[in-house]
Amino acid sequence: MKVTQMFGITIVAVGCTAALIDADQVRRQSGPAMVPIEISLKIAAESYDAKGQGSCTHAPRASIYDVPSEMWTVRHEDGNRSMQLTLWKPSNGSTPMISMSVNGTKNLTISTVRGGQLSGSGTVTLAPTAKGGTFTVDAKSKAGEPVTGTIKCDAFTPAIAEGGDPYEQS
Repeated sequence: MKVTQMFGITIVAVGCTAALIDADQVRRQSGPAMVPIEISLKIAAESYDAKGQGSCTHAPRASIYDVPSEMWTVRHEDGNRSMQLTLWKPSNGSTPMISMSVNGTKNLTISTVRGGQLSGSGTVTLAPTAKGGTFTVDAKSKAGEPVTGTIKCDAFTPAIAEGGDPYEQS
């Protein structure tokens, strides 16, 4: 009789484990939607040009180092190349902040996020369109290498908050 009870418990435990694994797999698959993007950047003497799929997100309410902000992100990966840009527009009207990394033939990081590790300088502006927009980059790496050009997102999808629900309203 104990063997039957133990077997029944084992079946239940395996069933629960499978459900948890399935739930975790579903969570990992639900990232930002991929949208058409176009990147045309000049980094020192190198070019980073791409046309294809990437993620473009927007959060009307976000925060960085306790500074309430509106936030946009762009991510692109293509083999050994990648580019990520985050633009923070503080709600208090202070100067927008950027965080950018590019990996490819040239690798660099630029961050003007106050309260964090500053590296390089520059600005990024956003010209919105119906569902997306075009970012114009004018920046310099810590080593003084210029980074200029545009990044176009056909659309922005909702950003998913760290540890939070993207649909939560407060």
